[in-house]
Order: sequence, then C-alpha cells, then structure tokens
Amino acid sequence: MVEKVLILITVESSREKEVLDSIAKIRNVTESHFLYGPYDVYAKAEARTTEELEHLVMDDLRTVKGITSTTTCFIAG
Repeated sequence: MVEKVLILITVESSREKEVLDSIAKIRNVTESHFLYGPYDVYAKAEARTTEELEHLVMDDLRTVKGITSTTTCFIAG
C-alpha cells in the first residue's frame, strides 16, 4: 500500500521560490505549489512505508534552507 501525505509548509519571508525549487527535486514529492494563507507552500508526497515518509519529512524536507515548519497530513482513501 502506498502512503500519501499532504505537507503544509511555512517558509522564511522572500525564500518561497528557492524553497519550492528545492522541494520539487526531492524524491517522492509528486506535486508542490505556493499557497496564500497560514501556510506558504504545500507538497504532496507518496511512499511505500511510514518509515520512508518519516525520512522524507525529517531528513529531506526539514533540512531545506528557508523552511521554518511543516505539518504533515495523511490523505485518506
């Protein structure tokens, strides 16, 4: 079974484009776009295991310069 998540991301001011470009290069990220509202960017991602998703968020995504916080939501269905 493939796990699918929506990751809501807060970014340092004026670094949105840089962050979005970096996110697009991360393996397992299937989609990413700017947002207007309490979050600046979102990313959709897929993985085969929860451990793979943990690695994606903790080791790949949260190490991108300019990201200040993430909220991960599992997609039902």
